[in-house]
Amino acid sequence: MSIIFDFARPADLLPSTRQRAEAWRTDVRLRLPSGRLVAAEPPGGFPAGEVARWAFTQTVAPGEYAVEILVEDDVVLGAGVVVRPEPVSRWLPARRGGEDYVYPVDGATGGFGSVEVFEALTDGDAREDLIADLSFDQDGLYSVYHDEATDTNLVAIHLDADGRYRSWVGYTADGEVACFFTDFGDLEHLSGDPQNPFQ
Repeated sequence: MSIIFDFARPADLLPSTRQRAEAWRTDVRLRLPSGRLVAAEPPGGFPAGEVARWAFTQTVAPGEYAVEILVEDDVVLGAGVVVRPEPVSRWLPARRGGEDYVYPVDGATGGFGSVEVFEALTDGDAREDLIADLSFDQDGLYSVYHDEATDTNLVAIHLDADGRYRSWVGYTADGEVACFFTDFGDLEHLSGDPQNPFQ
């Protein structure tokens, strides 16, 4: 059973033309050594030593977390990092640096990774390794990059279009973070309730 799909219940909310949407769990366990997550187009292009400024304000316990992708007819509508296998009671816009978490994509690739892996990618050699890995692995919905120096990984989500994409945080009834979710399919507006798009 797919956790994000059950959390968000998007098929109950989308127009009839989107009723074929389904979530697909990857085999990735995303490593977050400090519990700080970054969503960005790989490799990020962040200044060395400053990646933490682009991390989600919301943090989680250090660990490894499942990644799921919401798709319809092989088109990615969204992707998320599952923190707790509990129902989402409330969705709020993800935040970073006092602003809503929205990031630009101009190479048809979104992504999730730790502060540590994106910091490693400020190194030129690591960036070249990432680009080489992604260039040979474009057939599926996602690719995985592993940085040996930090033993961290990054999940690159292959998209059909560029744009600016908003992220959300789902909370349990107890106010704990259940998941992070990036909306690549304009689900926020299709749901009819932009303040609480997945409930």
